[in-house]
Amino acid sequence: MAPPVVLLSYFELDDLPRLLDAVEPAGIPSSVPVYVGSYGVSREASALIRSLTQGRYAPMFPVQPSIFWELRRAPDVPDDAYTGRIPSFAALMRLSAQRRVAWGRELGRRYRDSIRTARREGVRVDTWQFDELLGQAARSGGRGYREFLRGVLAGLTFGRPQLNEPEERGFVWSPRRVLELASLPTDSELATFWLQLDRSCFRLAGEEYPRFEGDPRAAASAQARGQRVLARRGTARRSLAAKYLAGMTPGEHLGPGLAGNVHKWSRSRVSRWREAYADERTRLGVAGLGQFHFRVENASTAVMRDALRAIGRALS
Repeated sequence: MAPPVVLLSYFELDDLPRLLDAVEPAGIPSSVPVYVGSYGVSREASALIRSLTQGRYAPMFPVQPSIFWELRRAPDVPDDAYTGRIPSFAALMRLSAQRRVAWGRELGRRYRDSIRTARREGVRVDTWQFDELLGQAARSGGRGYREFLRGVLAGLTFGRPQLNEPEERGFVWSPRRVLELASLPTDSELATFWLQLDRSCFRLAGEEYPRFEGDPRAAASAQARGQRVLARRGTARRSLAAKYLAGMTPGEHLGPGLAGNVHKWSRSRVSRWREAYADERTRLGVAGLGQFHFRVENASTAVMRDALRAIGRALS
């Protein structure tokens, strides 16, 4: 298992100082780096995060259409067939596999363009986060989505060859159902997908967003299924299992897919459940723990402190 790290993701910049203030009281071991980032590259966020001894800056990039889909913004790279707007998902699925991968690679390179530009301007960026492997990739007929994602990951990892950019691995967020594809027999396409994902991942952040109810240890075991499936398969998938980070959510904001404190338990009861869950995930074996979504109700100081305290306790 790779050495543990902590990952804290998705917040408003105004809330970042309070999130960082919760790190030291959490008791996270001093040897464990704490990677922090939200969407887009921010000079201010980098400066705040890097002021922590353990702090590492890892901005996030979305798979969904955003400003990066509109136009290539890299004046040091000549124009070509992939300079303009990236086609919609529906249009991408009608293209050849080669073109889908190429457009995905261009999107990943545009993410790297923004990191390269920021670094040239003196912004410290330690690595990146990609949010996320699309759930459509796990459906019947999901091959086209996997091809596009494979291209995005390649672009993020290798950058632009014209500029001799170094290989750079980052965090890749994934729903559990995508990881459970590892149970299927691999053809050449799936094998290439797993190889690229492994090549791109510094850590694979599994989206573990259980309902806070019942036995937290049983919930932890159930949420670990994706990691277990990976660990039983081929070389690239076993490597991903060894780099697997349990990505949790604080649980007070009941957004779509986030589950959490659905029964409106008290703060103390939630804390006990969360701590038992994190303890069990660590016992089962992970290469780190994370928390995603410090916004809305999850942005309160008390929730931030409780969520990070569970991580500190588990890693200690």
